[in-house]
Amino acid sequence: MHSHEHALTDWQQALGRFHILLPGIPAVTSRGWLAYCTTVLFRLKGHWALYDTGHYSDRSQLLAALAKVQVRPDEIYTVILSHLHFDHVLNLPLFGNATVVVAQAELDYARDVAAGTRQDHAIPETWPALLKDRNLHVVDGSAVLDDGMEAVVLPGHTPGCLVLFCDAPVPVALCGDALKNAWELFSPASVVTPVDDAHRLAGIAAIRARAQVVIPGHDRPFGMVSGGLCYLSGYDFTITGDLFPEPRNRVLLDLPMTAGLRRRPEK
Repeated sequence: MHSHEHALTDWQQALGRFHILLPGIPAVTSRGWLAYCTTVLFRLKGHWALYDTGHYSDRSQLLAALAKVQVRPDEIYTVILSHLHFDHVLNLPLFGNATVVVAQAELDYARDVAAGTRQDHAIPETWPALLKDRNLHVVDGSAVLDDGMEAVVLPGHTPGCLVLFCDAPVPVALCGDALKNAWELFSPASVVTPVDDAHRLAGIAAIRARAQVVIPGHDRPFGMVSGGLCYLSGYDFTITGDLFPEPRNRVLLDLPMTAGLRRRPEK
């Protein structure tokens, strides 16, 4: 853990390597998870790469975010899939030139789901079509993708969660749902996953041990400090609705998610 006053400049410099195209949302409704994952653009071996793709309902926002940084979908040469849940993979067809990096354990798991021997409603039935005729880089355990960049399989949310560790200028972890949000780091309560708690908690401990800056699958990036964290960026999360006879596009929720220090609540 690091004092945020001394580390903040280094953390911001490290985060500068990564464009958070779409911020992850750590929220669930009475109809289920909002399922908006963090999507990250960065350079890999001199070319553009993407970590996770989002899904259909944020496709237009993803394309707009790429246009804002003047990157075309056909300029992305690598897509790393943290795992095969629908909210992380369904925009993969946008990136036809990209090599797809995915864990062998995740492919095995998805095949078991398709065969009916395991159950996971978030694995889309179309996942084989998404990967058909694609150039795949299948990771078994770990793989060095570039100088100082290593993809590591950390079972947790699913058996094949793929975390990207980047060493410089300070250690950064792109976690996907191996670490969905900050609460899982500071209060990793037992949850229902296809992976036992021992392996899931070991994965979280590995992230904590290796990274100073964490980019979760469904939360803002943060640096770790004693007794809490420092969020490194923010965004405004708004929900509008057309609830007759109320005015159309009425704001139902307006939640500014600001950067800054957060302390873990007292028990």
